Amino acid sequence: MNEQKTINLINRLSNAQLKKTTNLHCSYDAEDNLHLAEIKNRRSYYSTKMIEASKMFVNFQKAQLKGKTFIYVVTDSKGLYVFNITRLIDTIIQRDIVKKELPSKTDFQGGKEIMKYYYNLEEEMSSLTFVFD
Repeated sequence: MNEQKTINLINRLSNAQLKKTTNLHCSYDAEDNLHLAEIKNRRSYYSTKMIEASKMFVNFQKAQLKGKTFIYVVTDSKGLYVFNITRLIDTIIQRDIVKKELPSKTDFQGGKEIMKYYYNLEEEMSSLTFVFD
């Protein structure tokens, strides 16, 4: 699934009217009048969904400044999961942060590994879940 297909699915399943950002250097992927969204399309399924701490905090703050809700959207081979980070932020930051050397690029073709800090989100934390057939 790509970002535009993910956006279309979210809009169809909810009251969102997300549009993909046109700025290639934007820290988030889509927004509408109520939401700011970061989208991660994963090829493999994991029962917990990883959210990079730096992106979470930057986009949470941008959403606050714009008076919007920050949502984190993950798709994988099993489904679509929408996490309302604005509502969950206090719960998330009380968890242990995970530190791990990971590829610098999402598609793992960068060759270079860097230290990344992230939180794990359980599927049950998702406010909207759509399971693929």
